[in-house]
Amino acid sequence: MQGLTRQLGDYTQSMDKLHAHFAEPYPADWTVRQAVAAYLQENGFPLEDYDKPWVQINIWSLRFPFPNPPSRQLAVRFHDLHHVVTGYGTDPCGEAEISAWETRRGVRVFSWFVRSIVWSGFLFGMFHSPRRTLAAWKAGHGQASAGLQPVTMARYQELLDLDLGALRQIYGLPTGGIGGARALHSGAPSPRSAPES
Repeated sequence: MQGLTRQLGDYTQSMDKLHAHFAEPYPADWTVRQAVAAYLQENGFPLEDYDKPWVQINIWSLRFPFPNPPSRQLAVRFHDLHHVVTGYGTDPCGEAEISAWETRRGVRVFSWFVRSIVWSGFLFGMFHSPRRTLAAWKAGHGQASAGLQPVTMARYQELLDLDLGALRQIYGLPTGGIGGARALHSGAPSPRSAPES
């Protein structure tokens, strides 16, 4: 009986840890800057990684260096902003969903290197989680990049000052996003808390 109690306790702790890695969409009344800060914090993504020439990428339990040229440095900022706007997670299914959504919205403004990353995520999703990936692709229907041009660092900085609900409106999304509760990647450190303004 004591062994069963210990196993049950271990199971409960595992489930608590699992549930801690699911998060609700970011509130529409937060600024985009607050939401991006929370996204980076809850996923354990350092802000300074945006500008490094190489970054560490996690795919399941594999961790490896990945090139981060200037074209990706800009694109990954918008990619993270898309996670925040839609509510899609950073687990493998969530990354497939965001790749499908971005593919449908249009990625032609980015380099071939960036496009190949996005398309690879979409194709991965068609094998890994086809229903969710197709649903995200369908949800991406709309005016590609409406209100977001030009895709520049200056425009990105302007978008950070908007309320998240207003940015979702620009994207033609409901104010609560479209992803619902989302899972975080396996290396995410902790659940989200509201960042300072």
